[in-house]
Amino acid sequence: MTQDRFEARRAQFLDQLGDTIAVIPSGTAQVRNDDVDHAFRQDSDFFFLTGFAEPDAVAVFDPTSDEPYMLFVRDRDPELEAWNGRRAGTEGAVERFGADSALVIDELGGWLRTHLRDRRSVAYTLGSIHDDVILGALNSARDAAERLGTVVPEHIIDPRVIVHEMRLIKTEDEIAALREACRISALAHVEAMRFAAPGRSERQVQAAIEYVFMALDAERVGYGSIIAGGDNAVILHYVENDQPLGDGDLLLIDAGAEFRHLTADITRTFPINGRFTGPQRAIYDIVLAAEREVIALCAPGLAYTDMHDHAVRSLTRGMVDLGLLPGPVDEAIAKGWYREFFFHGTGHWLGVDVHDAGAYRIGGKGRPLEPGMAFTVEPGVYIAPGSGTIELSHAMYDADEAIRLTFDLGAVAARAELARRRADAGTFSFEIPVEFLGIGIRIEDDILVTASGHENLSALAPVDPEAIEQLCAEESSLPVWA
Repeated sequence: MTQDRFEARRAQFLDQLGDTIAVIPSGTAQVRNDDVDHAFRQDSDFFFLTGFAEPDAVAVFDPTSDEPYMLFVRDRDPELEAWNGRRAGTEGAVERFGADSALVIDELGGWLRTHLRDRRSVAYTLGSIHDDVILGALNSARDAAERLGTVVPEHIIDPRVIVHEMRLIKTEDEIAALREACRISALAHVEAMRFAAPGRSERQVQAAIEYVFMALDAERVGYGSIIAGGDNAVILHYVENDQPLGDGDLLLIDAGAEFRHLTADITRTFPINGRFTGPQRAIYDIVLAAEREVIALCAPGLAYTDMHDHAVRSLTRGMVDLGLLPGPVDEAIAKGWYREFFFHGTGHWLGVDVHDAGAYRIGGKGRPLEPGMAFTVEPGVYIAPGSGTIELSHAMYDADEAIRLTFDLGAVAARAELARRRADAGTFSFEIPVEFLGIGIRIEDDILVTASGHENLSALAPVDPEAIEQLCAEESSLPVWA
């Protein structure tokens, strides 16, 4: 992305700060082992505002200053750069990254002690390695203000309230990058359908799909790839990717490439031997129907939460028809029985992060969709191999109340309280048809809201079961070594 784009973002951010000074830290390199670091990926909010990709930096935004945008960066060090790569230094921070001025990072504390005086509020998100320096400077500024009889800094506010709303509506540059991330990812999923075969391993398929990412100029994976064969697919965030692929099993792949700091997030589920069994196809069809119904609704003005409500109804209707749940459908929804097999949200915002920033509700109600918003639609059904008999409760289920309990009581206590309510209301056993045990299916596409409706950015990877079977029958061009 161009520096003009980052400059425009900074101007918008500064306009919303008022007279508050904002301090935004970068990410920090993380040690993998000994003197080897994990691959560094910049903090998303910091990069969104600066475009600066080095670790251990801090951006300061001061709307009242003649130099409203400062960068504090690592100093140039030829000896360290010979080992670990080039640094921009203070000159590069100004010349290449648009800072009005720049200082080395060691000067941050002293600079802040002076410039935080006479400020009512500071925008800073606690939790970085710079907390001690920044909070120490804030305390020093308060001490000085009390002695001098000037304004005392009273508030630390969260700059994410501003930045995350900015990130929610994508610019044309961001949309172009997201389209390319989705194109690369979809082509990789297509190649994975050709490549996967009985006897190969989940890790080999991971290598194939991530090879395509990098071969098509992706910067990195957008998140850890999920390559889940057989009943591993019932684990939502399965990441071991180390099992052989079985003949007759399904393979669920949830993987996306990151391009120009925006990431795709695509899931496809397909038969490893190229042909769906009857039970597999039955589950696949109800998941696909739910996904298609939800995507068809996507347009400006639709409440975000309506998508999940519609997916729940569609999936529950399908599960009742297949004998996975007792009916009627309305009761299965009201009492949360569907959560035995569909226990996550129908999607999430998409962008600089795979689970991108932005509020899902405004004033307690589902946020209306607007052009430029991007998100996933990802219904799924997951039937654990050991769930031949399930216990269902007559207690009513309220998803919003469950969330409130989690925040009020903590996750463990909230689960215990909900379990107590279910037991008090009474339970009954329900038998699951054995042919469905161990099947996990998710289908996920990336959707951009447009002025006239929506664009499916990941449509290049087919979801039609006949088209998938045709792709699975094709030969991959990628080699396999024994």
